[in-house]
Amino acid sequence: MKKILSIVSLMILALTLVACGNTSEDSVKRIAFITDPVGTNPFLTQATEKLEEIYKTGKYPMEYSIMESQDSGAWKDNVRAAVEEGYDLIIGIGWQSDDPMSQIAAQYPDKSQYVCIDVVCQNENIKSYTFKAEEGAFLIGAMAALVSDKLGAPDGPLGGVHVNPGQGSFPWRYGYMEGARTINPNLTMDDFIFNFTKSYTDAALAKELALSQYAQGAKFINAASAVADFGTFEAALEKGFYTSGQDADRTSPDNPYILSTQVKYTGVVTEMIVDEFFETGIKPEAVELGIAEGVIGAIYVTDDGTNPRNTDILTDEIVDALRELADKIKNGEITVKTPLETSYTF
Repeated sequence: MKKILSIVSLMILALTLVACGNTSEDSVKRIAFITDPVGTNPFLTQATEKLEEIYKTGKYPMEYSIMESQDSGAWKDNVRAAVEEGYDLIIGIGWQSDDPMSQIAAQYPDKSQYVCIDVVCQNENIKSYTFKAEEGAFLIGAMAALVSDKLGAPDGPLGGVHVNPGQGSFPWRYGYMEGARTINPNLTMDDFIFNFTKSYTDAALAKELALSQYAQGAKFINAASAVADFGTFEAALEKGFYTSGQDADRTSPDNPYILSTQVKYTGVVTEMIVDEFFETGIKPEAVELGIAEGVIGAIYVTDDGTNPRNTDILTDEIVDALRELADKIKNGEITVKTPLETSYTF
């Protein structure tokens, strides 16, 4: 009798283990993260590294795939493949995600949950997260004006090597100009120089444009062309003008001329998305995040830097003035909202 009971017990245990195994497997959620090629672009690496970090903690029963897209055709193929392969959550990052995510979500609204980062996707089934980039740019513009004044050039010119012209990138220019004008209201549009790489990776062209702006008298040149920013940084080190980076902390002990970075924490947003997905499910809506949410800011102003601050130039007095501006943005005393570029003037 004991032996029979032992066999029965083992059979029950085996069936229980099988059942538990199936339940565990069924509960694992699959996340597809669709993006341009990641490379070393901090806008993308922050998000992908955060997914890996969440996965390794074991906080949620999840697995994920990074689907890199070389062109618009690959974007659509990847979004469709994610649906067909049964991914539970599909995240697209960057402006390229708009059309393919909107089209596929319209065709298969109930097949997955959909989120876009850094673009408002035109579909009621998608949650869109965008950033108040102009708020971070405002702080960098104020920094540029304060630094330029300290160096004996209160009226500039103030430079900027950015990626693209047009409304899509205007928040970076608008915030930069408005922040500078908060420090010096006498600045005119002619006191700002903007050039465009039209590439996220052309560091050689960025360097050439930065050198040209330096030759025109710029003491501070804002770098806003992603990986191409390294060209501006190199020019700053050679010529001695000051600059700032984008997205992730670009300050370096080897280059004291990189004074700060306009940060955009895509990793923080990625964690928000994963938390919402597992805790309540994704609620489709458009959400805009800025300084108040801790997603936008500037190194040494809203965030500590990973490297020592260049206190000879970015003095305590300057930092205190910038932090006061950041607090005013956070509490709504200062509103920074990008208008249409065609209607903007001062």
